[in-house]
Amino acid sequence: MLAAAAALLALRGGGERAEGPVAVDLDECSGLLSDDVKDCWIRSFQALVEGRDDPRPAVEAIERTVRGEGGFILSSCHGVMHTVGRTYAIAQDASLADLQDYLPRSNDPGCSAGFAHGLVTGVAPSIDPRKPREAAEVCADEPTRYRRYSCTHGLGHAFMRIYNDRLPPALRLCTALGPREAPDCAQGAYHDYWFAVIGADNASLPGAAVTDPRELCGSQPVAFVRPCWYRAFVDNRPAGIVVDSVEYFEVLCADVTGLQREACITAVSVIGPADPAEQLALCAQLAAPGEAASCIRGMKVQNLLGSSTETFVRLIGRCDFFSGTAREACYFWLGKTITVLTDGTFARSGCPQLSGAARRECAAGARSADDALVTFS
Repeated sequence: MLAAAAALLALRGGGERAEGPVAVDLDECSGLLSDDVKDCWIRSFQALVEGRDDPRPAVEAIERTVRGEGGFILSSCHGVMHTVGRTYAIAQDASLADLQDYLPRSNDPGCSAGFAHGLVTGVAPSIDPRKPREAAEVCADEPTRYRRYSCTHGLGHAFMRIYNDRLPPALRLCTALGPREAPDCAQGAYHDYWFAVIGADNASLPGAAVTDPRELCGSQPVAFVRPCWYRAFVDNRPAGIVVDSVEYFEVLCADVTGLQREACITAVSVIGPADPAEQLALCAQLAAPGEAASCIRGMKVQNLLGSSTETFVRLIGRCDFFSGTAREACYFWLGKTITVLTDGTFARSGCPQLSGAARRECAAGARSADDALVTFS
């Protein structure tokens, strides 16, 4: 049962609504069905940020309360806050130049990242499509790797809204950002596409659009195949599917081969267990090294935000479940993504605690943290 949760903090900034405490009450939406409760949360969270000169303290309060509650609200908060952030940006008549005043100061992939992506989506009308790199410069000013990634992902959403959720022109703008940013921008574009498939966050597809990831992702440029698949099942999960055993990789990725199958395996992993340790155990049951490595790319290390270095070291130690190239891929991928999540702390204090190949690959992954993440959230 949802507990009555209150996160109180003094807000900064001017304006009548910008002062006083924020009380985040989750009980007001309790007892509603899935879609109704999400709509209720959107209305509730919008009321907490609307009219505030600085929405970030309110977003921090929402994030803190939701993380304390856990469960369905935690898994839903990213999508909910997309709409809250987009609506806020539109109401404030915010432009690209205003983003640094509004973007959350957090590496949280749920509520805060959703709000950030919504903000960037909302300022789409102020982006000059002839100068996509100008937009990317705003993201480059973010102080952490995770927040730079999140902002770039948001640009993908914004580029889609500029072109009414048509992929080809949006992907051209992503490509113009260069090889380091393009895949992460593209993931945002495909995310908006999958939103449009279900009509989420006010997104809508043009007529006769493709809704099957096999068909859509099978026709995309090689560099964008993994971003295309990554969120294919997150908001469009096939009915009755709960990925709690290895059989579902075959159920969802049957008759798909090569890179398409590897990317599909990642997409299935993303909707697998919420606990990264359980995800690893599931991935270890895949016999083909390439498929096991692709499964690892869907690891939700973000769910361990705020954990101790010791917790992350124990997690990366579970890469010993794998053998050969899959084991090395595991050390590398976790070294990379945990370093992003911890603002570099893990590279300095976690990887050195390992030995042999584990230490070497962890360090190599950490050094690649500024490269495109491709499959991350």
